[in-house]
Amino acid sequence: MIVLKFGGTSVGSAQRIRAVAHLVSAISGRKIITLSAMSGTTDALAQLAHLIVEAEREKAKEAVSALENRYRSVLEELFDSPTIQKEVWKALTPIFVELGEQTENEAFTLNDEKRILSRGEIISTTLMRYTLREYEKVQAIHLDALSFMRINHNGEPDPEYIESHLKPLLDQGTQAPDALYLTEGYICINAFGEIDNLRRGGSDYTATLIGEAAHADEIQIWTDIDGLHNNDPRVVNVTSPVRRLHFGEAAELAHFGAKILHPTCIEPARRANIPVRLLNTLDPQAPGTLISCETSRDMVKAVSAKDGIALLTIRRHPHISGGPSLTDYIVAITQLIAKHNIRMDLLTTTGDSYLIAVEDCPEVLAFMTEAEEWGDILYQQNMTILAVVGDMGWDRMGFESRILDAINDIPIRMISYGSSNYSLVLVVGSIDKKRAMIALSDHLFANINLASPEIG
Repeated sequence: MIVLKFGGTSVGSAQRIRAVAHLVSAISGRKIITLSAMSGTTDALAQLAHLIVEAEREKAKEAVSALENRYRSVLEELFDSPTIQKEVWKALTPIFVELGEQTENEAFTLNDEKRILSRGEIISTTLMRYTLREYEKVQAIHLDALSFMRINHNGEPDPEYIESHLKPLLDQGTQAPDALYLTEGYICINAFGEIDNLRRGGSDYTATLIGEAAHADEIQIWTDIDGLHNNDPRVVNVTSPVRRLHFGEAAELAHFGAKILHPTCIEPARRANIPVRLLNTLDPQAPGTLISCETSRDMVKAVSAKDGIALLTIRRHPHISGGPSLTDYIVAITQLIAKHNIRMDLLTTTGDSYLIAVEDCPEVLAFMTEAEEWGDILYQQNMTILAVVGDMGWDRMGFESRILDAINDIPIRMISYGSSNYSLVLVVGSIDKKRAMIALSDHLFANINLASPEIG
């Protein structure tokens, strides 16, 4: 069994849907296909929900009409037969009727919004199911994601529930050696049985959770790029695909900004030791990137960047006799971080000072307001985290100096090294991001061995 996930751009047009249908039907063996919504659809549905919340009824109706017209055009381009077009549109019509009814919903709730957001993936799987039947003569078996994909009270996936509800569906289905199952990415139910989701990018997460539950042999994530590159092609002109990564290396790159992977999706595959392969729908023959527990040592593999970071420096107020102790101060700051759900990326402490790199958000300001009771705070915005990823264990000598030599003329605000075996992490001003990423590429990858199995 293999699991194949296709993102929004991979199914972003009638032509791409046809191409994906042909691709998956040609792959031998049992497989589960996980689909995102067509590119742009989730954004359109989120905007629709916003208009309903703001009671912009007419604009909301126009948004539904625009989305409906888009899919009518896709349908006409996707299927040549008017009879098939009518059949598929009949299957999709209840979705657009529901969206239209929601524009009149004066008691619109967050649950209604999540239901609206789920419609994009349902449309995608419907279109793919008919495409497979019409053009590839394959009867795909639909697995309703809402019947097995669940998150718990903390908003985290429930692997035991997922496996216990998915396995019977697979066992009851055909045991044919080339059976093809089709399901929705991103969407799920929560602990209360309501429609929910795994947040943006969650289709990757769906795929690896399914892979874990189904004991898959491999998980394939298909995008529009030939694997994970050793730097961001949008910033650095010359980059190369990395052909092999350790689970830990891939997790670090995803967490610190690599867009090809959802940050949380690696963990289920790592738990079950299932290889993850990143492949390109526009070039299916390209080898892509293989993520597994095997990789070469003594190599720097890649650089990634995460923007939108703020740095908080907190220094305890000078000690006053009889005032709060250092222990009280540490406990208070820790409790405030938890209270305001501060999404920390990096944290260091020195004596009675904290240095915290966080995703900049309104909660940070609320946290600072309360933390000022305990210490003086320096708040720096427009920062970027750079992660240099590879075999970065503390006993791998020399990498630290090479990395720091590469950016010796760039101000560094924070360094984290040693807490992970797979990365050295730096914080710089966003204004210096591009210069730093180019310098790291020039210094670390200029003499790269293209014959290495790690590099494309």
